[in-house]
Amino acid sequence: MTKAVRELLQNGISYDETDRMPSNISITNLDLVMYVVAIIGHFVDLGFDINVAVRYYLAGKIVAFGWTLAFILLPAFVNTAISIRMYSQDKQQNSVSNEFTKRKWLRVVILVLQMAPILRFTDALIYAVKSRRAEHNNDPASQRLYYSLMLKEDSDAALMRIFECFLEAAPQLVLQISILFQGHREFTVHQILSITSSLITMGWCLAAYQRAVRFAQQDKLNVNWLATGMQTLWHYLLTLSRVLSIAVIAFLYPYWTILACSLHILTMTSWIQFYERPVFCAQSRLTEIAFSFALGAVYLFTYILSVEGRTRYRYAIYYTICLTQNIVCGLVWFLFVPEEMKAAAYYYTVLILCILPYVFGIFVMILYYSFFHPTLRKGAKNITVSVKVNDQVLDTVS
Repeated sequence: MTKAVRELLQNGISYDETDRMPSNISITNLDLVMYVVAIIGHFVDLGFDINVAVRYYLAGKIVAFGWTLAFILLPAFVNTAISIRMYSQDKQQNSVSNEFTKRKWLRVVILVLQMAPILRFTDALIYAVKSRRAEHNNDPASQRLYYSLMLKEDSDAALMRIFECFLEAAPQLVLQISILFQGHREFTVHQILSITSSLITMGWCLAAYQRAVRFAQQDKLNVNWLATGMQTLWHYLLTLSRVLSIAVIAFLYPYWTILACSLHILTMTSWIQFYERPVFCAQSRLTEIAFSFALGAVYLFTYILSVEGRTRYRYAIYYTICLTQNIVCGLVWFLFVPEEMKAAAYYYTVLILCILPYVFGIFVMILYYSFFHPTLRKGAKNITVSVKVNDQVLDTVS
């Protein structure tokens, strides 16, 4: 009996091992580094955004300060609400995860400080280290257990990464780029720092999300790093193009931009409610609608699958709508930008970047689904950890 299993038994929990150890559950140095980068990067990006917000406030730019602060606090609030919901489900299921956050007072402090993703990243890192240590000690049962718990934390963190990317990093890019177009040179350095950190955060969030998806796909052929890179590239190109398209309209017509984005989000929310209906938060109608609304805001920038099923027609409809919107944004920039900006070196560059990356991103997506998308692996088995108390299954991590 391994030490990890003994710890479960001492807490009145029994553990059922799977019949066969999967061959691809080793924890690499890159896996550990990505968790550490996640934790550090979260604080760095937050620091740059707070810095530029403070600069706006001190300079009396209250509108810019208010929007910057809103795009810091709103995503943090959404992630905190989602995290609380996850912990509530864990408690109901008597989950054995949440290693770091067993210290309830620490969990409360971190959630109050609006840093919910840090909890999941830290727990996943702890389990990854324990799984790797068990591998080095030739303890396959403990290795499987801790790896499965790491998968659970990583899958929870993946959802937070998506909201961090498309409710914080992407909107901050839109805001800071549109303000940069206004020519406030006294803020240029701080804006560029915020823009750069948001670009890096957005790229990392997408890469980490695709990595979590790759980890979880035990019933399919492994998604290799080339395929994962292609997934990240297509989402990054699409998001970058959307960010710039919305930013140029926000610079020219800020109030119309708010209206157009609101209509887009409401349309996507209705789509999610009527045609997709994700099961997360489905226990309450109010929380289900709130979650769909948050996901609709993500759909302002890119399409992330919230439910399994055929995606061809959903992709075709969504990307046609967004490409049309990008083209319209490019035409508005070309026709109505102030005359003094038409002589700037970035005038045509912005026009091209509103459309070309989106087209190229769709091409990469088609290439991925044509040649790199994983297919079902014959006879494959999921990694499964069943947790029982008094012979009743209370939590299953797959």
